[in-house]
Amino acid sequence: MKKTSYFHFFTFLIGMFLLPALMGQDSQEIKAPSKVKEKEDFHIYLLIGGSNMLGKATFPKPDKGVDSEVFILTSKNEWTSVEEIQKFPGRNPEAENVGPGIPFGKAMMKVARGHVIIGIVNCASEDSSISSWAKGQELYDKAVQKAKAAQKAGVLKGILWNQGEPDALKKDLKDYADSVSKIIEDLRKDLAPELKIHPLPFVGSKLVSFPFPSDKDKDQFKEFNETLEKVFLEVQRRGLVETKGLKTKGESVIYDNDSLIELGRRYAGAMSYLNGKE
Repeated sequence: MKKTSYFHFFTFLIGMFLLPALMGQDSQEIKAPSKVKEKEDFHIYLLIGGSNMLGKATFPKPDKGVDSEVFILTSKNEWTSVEEIQKFPGRNPEAENVGPGIPFGKAMMKVARGHVIIGIVNCASEDSSISSWAKGQELYDKAVQKAKAAQKAGVLKGILWNQGEPDALKKDLKDYADSVSKIIEDLRKDLAPELKIHPLPFVGSKLVSFPFPSDKDKDQFKEFNETLEKVFLEVQRRGLVETKGLKTKGESVIYDNDSLIELGRRYAGAMSYLNGKE
């Protein structure tokens, strides 16, 4: 065998062993939970955005017959049931950081028809700006990659979006509006191109109204929320969750526990309505 042939042969072997590692875990196929019998019965939802799409929601009592039917995808690409998370909170601490995902999943289970299992894929990133979610950026690409991997085991039924705090107080919000519209369009093309008549449901959320207790007379996000309303009016099969009545932790814009749970339920109300219109 010639020297060049040896070189090509060993290069081929190295590529065979290293390529899977270089592609990363997110590109690997994600196995469905053992409870899933049919792919069509495993309903997956992608959660993206900023800080309020993260955080831990604590429930005083387990929902019997519901918690074990809702699964959270960890960074290790393993499905962990809500029941397991709440029973052993220290076992998968990363899985608890799912924001309104758990209350959303619980609420979706209660209105589900047939034997449905819910899967939550949360790819949100704390304090992320709208520009970091553009197609081609790391956050966008990772979310799409992870959602595609999860889709091999189930059916992607919708996307939840909660972002805006880093961009909300800019003087000109036109660029933000254009960016949101483009992100929705790109996600639908990349994750569900076959859904043209009834596009993949996309549910966003306004920012909290009157976020600071010490300044109740000024709604700092009023203009931003009005901009979101205009954007979502022009998008097919979309929902925009109201935040009136929700409360934050002190002077921050982060929702308290009860409000995080309520936000998840409101997301579920909007999503179940959109899925019911197929």
